[in-house]
Amino acid sequence: MKSLKVVFKNGVFVPLEPAPIPEGTEGIVVYLKKEEKAEKPSWWDKLSVDEEKRRALLRFSVNIRKRISYIDVKVVEEDEGFEVFLLVDDETSSLKPAMEEALKVYEEMNVYIPLQVISKRRLNRWREMGSSIYKRIEEGVSIG
Repeated sequence: MKSLKVVFKNGVFVPLEPAPIPEGTEGIVVYLKKEEKAEKPSWWDKLSVDEEKRRALLRFSVNIRKRISYIDVKVVEEDEGFEVFLLVDDETSSLKPAMEEALKVYEEMNVYIPLQVISKRRLNRWREMGSSIYKRIEEGVSIG
């Protein structure tokens, strides 16, 4: 039995090196599960967390977009890591699906996403009070 390296191009397996393939030759196809290498989002280089956490944040931001309507997703970096603030109109209805998505990312990628779901009303109240948490959220990196 001979082996031959091929690539899949335009719906056809093409040998990487010239090789005569006789008529009636049988082959075995092996598929490797591989994550798609999409373009990195604009916020990717703005975060200083490691790449595994950035991939988890990307997955979370893509998945949460499918589940709920939100205003923004902000990542606030701290000394020991990061915290994610999901800004929504109604935190009551958004809390459960947001936490489910964060849990799903943890189960699939083993990366914990510390998530807080905050209503725009509460954020405005923090702004009026001059709270430092408001300033941290506003200076955070938007990944939504």
